[in-house]
Amino acid sequence: MISLTDELETTIDINGEEVPIDLSYDNVLRYFELIDDQSFDNAEKVMMAYDLFVGENDQTDPDLIVGVVKAISDYISEQPYGDDYVPGDNQPPVENIKYYSYEQDAGAIYASFLAQYGIDLVNERGKLHWDRFKALLDGLGENTPFKQIVSIRQRSMEGLDTKEMAQLTELQAYYRIKDGQSADEQIQRTDAVLDALFND
Repeated sequence: MISLTDELETTIDINGEEVPIDLSYDNVLRYFELIDDQSFDNAEKVMMAYDLFVGENDQTDPDLIVGVVKAISDYISEQPYGDDYVPGDNQPPVENIKYYSYEQDAGAIYASFLAQYGIDLVNERGKLHWDRFKALLDGLGENTPFKQIVSIRQRSMEGLDTKEMAQLTELQAYYRIKDGQSADEQIQRTDAVLDALFND
């Protein structure tokens, strides 16, 4: 999560040594794709994720590798809002539902970054840090293609007349997130893969 006072995370402590990690936005998105790839088992996914973030090296300690990937996964999953529920508090946690998919909405995200910020995400591969990408994504204006699609998905039918309901139903069907592709579901699958390895 981005901070106005701290440096962006670019290293991780491995056995007392600060090792560089690649948290460029495209690398993190590749990680989410890797977790969803059914052609690899969980152990292979974690090894490949380690190589993706840290780079290929001779590290063979499976507990250390899983721990590093888990720490990175927890870091990239942090949210500035909605994660502050305190057990025992009478207030229920606020659901931080994500109405988008990095994969399915890639074109709208690309067009929105270009339109609002003048940032060509293709040229930023390997450079734009995940924290910056997330902050810019969250800050996109309501008139950008991405935010318009998200707005359609979020919109309630309440108070609409029959014609408006039919139009919204058609738009929501068209822009529906394919099963299992929302950003929330990707993070849940990531957690499940890592939890399975920790509990083995």
